[in-house]
Amino acid sequence: MFLTATIATILVLLADYYLWKKFFRGRGWLSVAWWAPTVLMGLCILGAVSGLWHTFFMRACYILVFVFFAPMLVFAAFHKLLGRRISLVLSASVLLICVYGMAIGFHKLTIVKEIIECETLPESFDGYRIVHLSDLHLGSYTKSSKFVGRVVDSVLALRPDLIVFTGDLVNTDAAEAEPFVKELSRLKAPDGVYAVSGNHDYGFDKSKVDEAFSQFCDIVNRAGWTILNNSNSVIRHGADSIYVLGVENTSKSFFISRGDLGKALEGTQDGDFKILLTHDPNHWRAEVLPATDIALTLSGHTHAMQLKVFGLSPAALIFKEWSGKYTSEDGRSLYVSEGIGGIFPFRLGSYPQIAELTLKKK
Repeated sequence: MFLTATIATILVLLADYYLWKKFFRGRGWLSVAWWAPTVLMGLCILGAVSGLWHTFFMRACYILVFVFFAPMLVFAAFHKLLGRRISLVLSASVLLICVYGMAIGFHKLTIVKEIIECETLPESFDGYRIVHLSDLHLGSYTKSSKFVGRVVDSVLALRPDLIVFTGDLVNTDAAEAEPFVKELSRLKAPDGVYAVSGNHDYGFDKSKVDEAFSQFCDIVNRAGWTILNNSNSVIRHGADSIYVLGVENTSKSFFISRGDLGKALEGTQDGDFKILLTHDPNHWRAEVLPATDIALTLSGHTHAMQLKVFGLSPAALIFKEWSGKYTSEDGRSLYVSEGIGGIFPFRLGSYPQIAELTLKKK
């Protein structure tokens, strides 16, 4: 992430300087005004890093990127090849796409319905419906709970048997969720609401990981959800039962990784029908498939990079499983939610997603 940000910054500064030198240098006030967005971006980054009004400054950074720097980079890349007029049209098109993604796409709530077939599903759970939510990233919204209220209303209208949340409630600080606790507490289902943590729920100060996780747990508990902290819970329908397991975030990269799948499995037996909540879908191939008999794994994390065109997303370059349903050779399933929010307020093609999963006995 740091390397990507560094490369992006160098490219932007080079393009900025190139266009200034070619079109604005020596043009009086225009020569100075051209650098205003760059100076503002620097101030916003400093403000965000300092922790002062972090959400406000991060939102300002992303707006500057989408409204100014992205169109600028397009013009700088193509004006010699295609000419100024065509390049300006391309830049204007990019600007319109960015504005659409921020103003409309980021709030274009969608409901995806998927059937998950399982050979080992107990008879009493045939037709069982789960609503899967992930990656709310509440810090990316204003304190108004209007959109979050729409999410809650949409979930309740589906009348699921179970609601699960697979991590990233906030961006950097549990306090971001405070304005939304009342709305989140409206989420109810006959068999409960279960949640696990994502990488963002630990903050970015490694010396305060335990404190951040404790605050996250407090928010989840006050919302009336059940947090599965490397643990499990049994759901019984008559003589049949299924287990819902949950682990803390489990990742290979620089993210905090504190999942303990062995601990989450304690008290279960081989042959029990198990559903695992784990934030990062990479966990499925890394540990779930080779070491367990878990029938269904639910994850998020990828957001489909918040960009999907004709079913294609840059997320496919990073993740083997990045969106929707996947089935292993032995018939076990993974479902990856594209999430609801994101750390930057933009979505195109990959819109905020509520997934309704219906379990069917195969």
